[in-house]
Amino acid sequence: MECRDMICLIHEYLDGDTDELANLQLQAHIKTCVSCRQHMHELQRAIAFVQSASHIHVSSDFTARVLAQLPAPTKANLLSGWLRNHPFLTAAAVFLFLMTGSVLNSWFDQDDTLQVSSANLDKLKIDRERNVVVVPAGTNIDGDLVVRNGNVDVQGHVTGNVVAIEGKVFVASTAQVVGNTESIEAIVDWIWYEVKNIGNDLLPILP
Repeated sequence: MECRDMICLIHEYLDGDTDELANLQLQAHIKTCVSCRQHMHELQRAIAFVQSASHIHVSSDFTARVLAQLPAPTKANLLSGWLRNHPFLTAAAVFLFLMTGSVLNSWFDQDDTLQVSSANLDKLKIDRERNVVVVPAGTNIDGDLVVRNGNVDVQGHVTGNVVAIEGKVFVASTAQVVGNTESIEAIVDWIWYEVKNIGNDLLPILP
């Protein structure tokens, strides 16, 4: 038998899976083959070492003593570990950071001209000289009415929200607004308004 066959036979012999004939063949081979004999002796020493070490037990404070000797983690490592252990909060923080930056840019970069957003622009009275948008009495506006850089004078009926950004909303006693009225004149109010809008956009797609 070749040495590669004997290597397999050596492992079977050490596992106690060989018969008498195989044992005789192995013994005859290792008497004449130095390489196989050395390989078998190395395996026998390894097995003997593992068996002799099976009774060894470490002390209960072994792990604590090893950890105490390790270098203290840096603040960067602590932060990195926290981020890995809290992926949802990390994603939320990144989203909030990016969103805040975008909202701030939109606040400072916006045009100073009067801007009106509504599905019924033809029903509104828009005075660009005074920067005033009027919902005339007896007029019904469907959906939201959003005005930038101007005031809103509601005298009729609005089925959505009325928002004045860098302006104020005035509602006549005979008027009716189904939604909310918001006058946004500070950047904090603007950020909160944008956050609410994003939340409202996400709600329909959440399970």
